[in-house]
Amino acid sequence: MNALRSRGVLVLLVILGAFLVVVVASRTWLTGSVDDVVLGATTVHATGAEAAGGVVALALVVVAGAVASATAGPRARIVALVLTALAVVGGIASIARVLLDPGSVLGPIAAAAAGRTGSLETHSTVNAWPWVALLGFVVAGLALAGLTRVRRVAPGLSSRYEAPGRAPESDWDQLTAGEDPTDVGQTPRT
Repeated sequence: MNALRSRGVLVLLVILGAFLVVVVASRTWLTGSVDDVVLGATTVHATGAEAAGGVVALALVVVAGAVASATAGPRARIVALVLTALAVVGGIASIARVLLDPGSVLGPIAAAAAGRTGSLETHSTVNAWPWVALLGFVVAGLALAGLTRVRRVAPGLSSRYEAPGRAPESDWDQLTAGEDPTDVGQTPRT
């Protein structure tokens, strides 16, 4: 149970949930039949990327947000967690649309296959893959909720990741201090 309170484990769970969505989006989510003049009696298939356009992009946003929440400072971490949570909610909503009304999702895909605009009436069934993708977003969301609790305790990256020495100055600051930023010193004569 203590492992689930570790920031590294929670970030890994968020990334694994999002990776599951990316992998599953290439599978066939919907299968349906169309009885059309142009297509005839045809079976139409739609992958997750076709049926729920944007789930892959939202999953990649979740990965980027998880990495940002682990490496950013306190204020940027809050922004990253909020944006990542919005991406998780958007992914769940997109998949829920496919699960709740597969016919309206598959209809435009069938019309595009017939070379038409609009939608065709389809009789469609949902495979198990959208449920797996939904599980991936739920796992990412739960791990993200754990990260919000860990956020208060865990600081960002330590100072060992900062560059040693004094902070670099701009050329203007060097000129103000009376130094010539273009002066590289005397070159040795050969």
